[in-house]
Amino acid sequence: MEEKRREELIEYCVREQLPVIEDDVYRDLWIDNPPPEPLKAMDFHGNVLYLGSLSKTLSPGLRIGWIVGTESVINRLADLKMQLDYGSSTLSQLVAAEWLSSDLYDLHVGNVREKLCIRRRTALDALDKYLGLYATWEIPKGGFFIWIRIKSPFKVKRLFEKALAKGILINPGSIYAEHSGQFIRISYGFASLDNIKKGIFELCEIIKNQ
Repeated sequence: MEEKRREELIEYCVREQLPVIEDDVYRDLWIDNPPPEPLKAMDFHGNVLYLGSLSKTLSPGLRIGWIVGTESVINRLADLKMQLDYGSSTLSQLVAAEWLSSDLYDLHVGNVREKLCIRRRTALDALDKYLGLYATWEIPKGGFFIWIRIKSPFKVKRLFEKALAKGILINPGSIYAEHSGQFIRISYGFASLDNIKKGIFELCEIIKNQ
């Protein structure tokens, strides 16, 4: 979100007394440049609840996150959490505290960023090679995903079904937003480099042979 748009959003929410939940779990996975300042840094009225997590940067199974907000809201949320699950795993919290209080976390995240940069380049090169005639996309600045717009008339639903039959999982844009029917989201964060290239090649073959 552009800086001016971020300022407008904060001003509007302050004026209308609307809370903002800022989900910033991918903040430490920006690849090319430092991430922009969070909305929370512009919040002088307590409107923004800021969320972070270790589940994207450290381990999917380490379900430890945090929230930054006004004291009254945090106390209420803590009370609700206690009623629901009696608190998060003590062992997980101790592990998280060890990582965050040492140099281990920063070293790990630096390594993850380097690997993601290689994986992103591999995916983008394969997209340029195989899907340039059939789709458009923007280069993500970080994270695990590339959003791809499939050109008409090929339908994303048919692409999803045929790709799944070949063991390739893509996420149709429609599961994230109602008007994203021609978009798919692919991940370069987990599959091997060879499988990333193979999967994108297979998507191209499906579209070509429609």
